[in-house]
Amino acid sequence: MEINEILQSLSSLGSEQTRKTLLRHGAAEPLFGVKLGDMVKLRKKIKLDQAAADALWATGNYDARQLACMIADAKNLSEAHLLNWAASIKDSGTAESLANVASKSTAAKQLLDTWIVQPKLQRAGYALLARCANGIDPAKPAQSVFNETEALAYIKRIESDIHAAENWTRRTMMMALLSLGSINSTLRAAAEAAIRAIGKLSFDPGNTACEFPDPLPYLDKIWARR
Repeated sequence: MEINEILQSLSSLGSEQTRKTLLRHGAAEPLFGVKLGDMVKLRKKIKLDQAAADALWATGNYDARQLACMIADAKNLSEAHLLNWAASIKDSGTAESLANVASKSTAAKQLLDTWIVQPKLQRAGYALLARCANGIDPAKPAQSVFNETEALAYIKRIESDIHAAENWTRRTMMMALLSLGSINSTLRAAAEAAIRAIGKLSFDPGNTACEFPDPLPYLDKIWARR
């Protein structure tokens, strides 16, 4: 599909109701207000198309950037390319989507360590950390993005930095901590200790239905499902 055709499709799929919902969740203007299900259908028509992804990202439109993350050729994207995209992020929802792209790239570890120390990109960094942790196969540690020593360091960083982080980033950091705690028993113990040290954590969902997990019971449920 040509870029103009894709943008016309996004525009026609948008609705004011979805637009208002996305804005409540922090989406940045401009946006059409496209439902995720409709976005997925459009992605299936386009498949992987890096040229189209770059053109969509360049528009600065929220929905266009969400679709760009869906059709990007993540495995062949360089660190420089992803850093260039990250430099123009305007909202945390797009940061989460870009983290998903970055987790599939060969530059995941470098991006992770770069993003988590930058306030503007911290949510992308910790979303990337959560995705990398969820992708680890305990039976094949050589395929992991980071080792246990590095994972323990990430847990300590979350413990020390989480209270000072931005509201939605705090939620993402806690989800990353829970993901790290699901990898093995050593990291579970470290995550549980960090959760106790963190104590009560404030989170304001605004005018949304998003909830903050009760972390220790949530981690217990993760392990119960294993």
